[in-house]
Amino acid sequence: MRFICPLKSIPLLVATLLLASGCGFYLRTTTLGTYLSTVNIDVAQSPVLEKELKQVFSLNEVSVSDSESADLSIRLKDSNLQKSASLVVPREGLQEYELILEVTFTVWFNGDEETVEDLSFTKAGRVRVHPNQLLSTSAEEQTVKTELNQGVVDDFVHELYLRLAREQETK
Repeated sequence: MRFICPLKSIPLLVATLLLASGCGFYLRTTTLGTYLSTVNIDVAQSPVLEKELKQVFSLNEVSVSDSESADLSIRLKDSNLQKSASLVVPREGLQEYELILEVTFTVWFNGDEETVEDLSFTKAGRVRVHPNQLLSTSAEEQTVKTELNQGVVDDFVHELYLRLAREQETK
């Protein structure tokens, strides 16, 4: 058995910590709440998207308001879920189809509808059809739909965060 001197491992520990801190190993301290205080969400046509948006804005310390003069207003312009076959193996009874969710939000800032802009996002996911287990296929499809909605909301919030951060830097 070989004995390692504790004094020799200190420089290695310091070097590791310096590398870890230099490559982004830190906690992010800014959220959307840094740039916005209120948001008006008008996406009642899609309760799943509405729930996801309210939850993510709440987690980002932005309060949801009914006021049309909120810091940010979001309206669902279009939401389209498409289903297309992606794999069929008849002898093995295997089928797979793809769900594609396309969502367009209309956004504007500070109640000023002159700043209206459309932001579109697309997410796709695959669902396997199990001929002997149709109930599990239905549950899998619902899981994929939930993941697609969450993905669209995550992409939207990420895009919004980056835009607001860039605007703040230029001021």
